[in-house]
Amino acid sequence: MRLKIIACEVMKEELLAVTPANAPDLEFVPQGLHVHPEKLNKELQRLLRESKGYSRVVLAFGLCGGGAKNLQAGDFILTIPRVHDCIALLLGSRKTYDEVRREEPGTLYLSAGWVKGEAPALSEYGRTVEKYGEAKAVSLLRRIYNAYRRVLFISTLPQQSGRCLERSLDAARVLGLIHQEMPGDLGYVRRLVSGPWDDDNFVNVPPHGFIEEFSFLEGSE
Repeated sequence: MRLKIIACEVMKEELLAVTPANAPDLEFVPQGLHVHPEKLNKELQRLLRESKGYSRVVLAFGLCGGGAKNLQAGDFILTIPRVHDCIALLLGSRKTYDEVRREEPGTLYLSAGWVKGEAPALSEYGRTVEKYGEAKAVSLLRRIYNAYRRVLFISTLPQQSGRCLERSLDAARVLGLIHQEMPGDLGYVRRLVSGPWDDDNFVNVPPHGFIEEFSFLEGSE
């Protein structure tokens, strides 16, 4: 079986860490497209159209604000995790993610991939400081993020401590939030690469079928 994985750059380090020697083909999409779901959708559909000669293509994404909605498979099975965003993938399961969300709904989730790229709070801070100065930037961002209570940094790999954790702490300081750290779990990410792509954890679309939003509802098959 020839396999391809199309993934967000946010999860690049985690995917490379679990990819075996006989690696599937990997293609990464810029993180910044998350803030424009319609552009993300168009880019993913373009990549799917250009994916030829594969038995299965796996999208290492969640529904991502509708970015994966209505995508059409080519001459292959199209597989996508049955999650709404990548946080469940980094935590290892939907169950763990649900438990963490219930513990504190007002959580801003960060990971090494997010802080190295274009994590909204961090990129907004830099742009706002340039425009208004630090004091006004902090005041503005704290109003924007006033519904949040904490920053939770998900650490999935040993090398992600240090600078990545420091940037997460910086985000919490700027936003006036408490900061917590939680170990991630690469079990879900490993299944993205090696399977099994069971229907409890993945949506499997037959060749030329479409990803339907209702498939991501709890208990959908």
